[in-house]
This record gives sequence, C-alpha cells and structure tokens, in this order.
Amino acid sequence: MAQIGLTVRIFDCVTEIYRGRTLLDTDGLEHDGGVNYRNGLANAMTAFQEAADHATDLETLILAEYVFLSQELNFCNPNDIQAFASLSQAVRSFDDAFLALRTVDDPPVYAGAENTHPHHYKYRVKDMPKDAFHIACISHRVRIRNILRSPGINMAEKDLLMLRSANMTVAQAAYLEKQKTALAV
Repeated sequence: MAQIGLTVRIFDCVTEIYRGRTLLDTDGLEHDGGVNYRNGLANAMTAFQEAADHATDLETLILAEYVFLSQELNFCNPNDIQAFASLSQAVRSFDDAFLALRTVDDPPVYAGAENTHPHHYKYRVKDMPKDAFHIACISHRVRIRNILRSPGINMAEKDLLMLRSANMTVAQAAYLEKQKTALAV
C-alpha cells in the first residue's frame, strides 16, 4: 500500500469534513456543506478500511490515524481549549508510538528497553511492556469512546469513529506480536 497516497487521501478527507461542517453553519450553503461532509466521511471510511486491510503494516496503520489527528488539530480553533489539548496530546502520543515501533524492530535494543519497564501487571499488556505504542492506542480508543458518547453525532461519523477505534485494537494486537518476537517469547 502506498503510504503517500493513503496519507494524502486522509488529509483531503479531513479537509472535506471540515469544509462541510463550516458550510453547514453558513446560510445558503447548507446543502453544499452536507455534500462535502458526507463525501469526506465516506472517503475517510474507505481510506481507514484500506489501512485496516493492511494491518500487518503497522507504520501505515498508525500513520493514517496520525495524519487524521494532525489535520484535525490544524483545523481546531485554539480557543476550543479541551479539543485542542486532546488533539495535541494524541499527536504527541503517536509521535512516541512511532519511536517505540522503530525500537521494537531492533530486538537487542528492545530487550534492553524492556528491562526499563516495571513488571507489575499495571505496566504490562499480556506480559509485554506497556510502552508508548500501547499507551497511544489505549489512550486514543478512550478518546474515541468519549466522542462516541456525545449526542448529535450522526451515524456515518460514528461508524468512522468505530472503525478508527477498531484499527487501534488491530494495531495494538499486531504490535504485541512484534514485541513477542523481539523478546523471543
């Protein structure tokens, strides 16, 4: 799967969703807003499904989410303090997840890093270190679950959120296998 093509499509989807939301709130342009919004959601569903279909490519799977979040942050009004803080934290978490993904691909280095994580169950995921990758996936699923609880979100957007959450579950499971391989467990 071409990462660049997928990321450009996701970038465009968020732009279209944002444009649609803006036009929905503009007298006389509501229809155009609805069209843009629905097209953006539909195109995002297709892009995230494509990412899910290639779940073994963890970098691409989390890159899709990273691009979506980064673009949402770009469009977020800084005066919307809670949303801005949440999106900023999500982007930082995925920055760390990319580092963990690179490290797990180097078994000797990851074995050393594993010794820096507590072995208490609170700091483990199925006996593997709960590192930055796991934390990013877990935190993002919680963030999505909180959004899904908000009233007024249409079902198309909820479907997209559920797919994005499912992708984080798939990514975390695949990462767990990478950890096991790196630690020869």
